[in-house]
Amino acid sequence: MPMPAAPRTGDQRHGGRTTDRGFTAAFELVMTPALFAFIGHLIDGKLGTGRIFTLVLAIVVGAYEVWKLWYGYNAEVASLEAEMFQPRSVPTPGLSAEDL
Repeated sequence: MPMPAAPRTGDQRHGGRTTDRGFTAAFELVMTPALFAFIGHLIDGKLGTGRIFTLVLAIVVGAYEVWKLWYGYNAEVASLEAEMFQPRSVPTPGLSAEDL
């Protein structure tokens, strides 16, 4: 007979989801501006405009990525706070109604 699984805590509950999101965020934060900078470099080469498009695209997309991470983090924290401070509908096992 298989043993029941031990309760998981912290990041284990989410099956490594936190680590995956961190890796994805880091990858996006580095690669997206780099990709757009490369596209800007190609545009600059075609138009002969120096490095204008390279810098503008890299800076704008980099700023957007930082904003996106910041906004997503704040939304997730607000959601977790709302969940944490939500009243429980079922009392904790072992407590009677008078203990609440």
